[in-house]
Amino acid sequence: MPTTAIGGAPYPAPDDADNVPADLQALAEWASTRVIMRFADAAARNAAITAPVKGMVAWLDTPGALTIRTATAWRTIWSDLAWSDIALQSAYEAYGTVPAAAVENGLFIVLKGGVQRTTDAQIATDAILGYIPSSLGTPLSGDYPIATQWTNDVAGRLYVGADRRVQYIGANTKWVSLNGVRVPLA
Repeated sequence: MPTTAIGGAPYPAPDDADNVPADLQALAEWASTRVIMRFADAAARNAAITAPVKGMVAWLDTPGALTIRTATAWRTIWSDLAWSDIALQSAYEAYGTVPAAAVENGLFIVLKGGVQRTTDAQIATDAILGYIPSSLGTPLSGDYPIATQWTNDVAGRLYVGADRRVQYIGANTKWVSLNGVRVPLA
């Protein structure tokens, strides 16, 4: 059976024996590996695709992820984020959106929300604002730039420790934003 020049789709040649069911099956099998396949989860995908080839794309209902096959493994290219609230210290509360964290593509912990003091006081440097839930994994310790209330042209940053603490470093400020912080998993 010949194939198309672009994509390699099989089609019957004029001198092939008439076998419409077999021809349609060959075309359907070819097409099913070149569209977004859908599976209940990774186990169902792996059971159905015993010889994956790079470039295959599959949606997994659980956990809600789009995966692509590389030369050696399935990689998540997009997934639903399951947000978990960050446990704030007693002196702090949400500023706008409730502070939360989620694992992105199994590689990063992403943060969102804002934090302010529960009183009229300002957030001081080295203040531990709260803790990322342990269920999300261990973050790689490091400093991350963040937005703060404007204070004397001094930029603030967030330190995230391997112990999951979220700590403000910078000039005293009324509030800090966690939006856009992506912390690699250790």
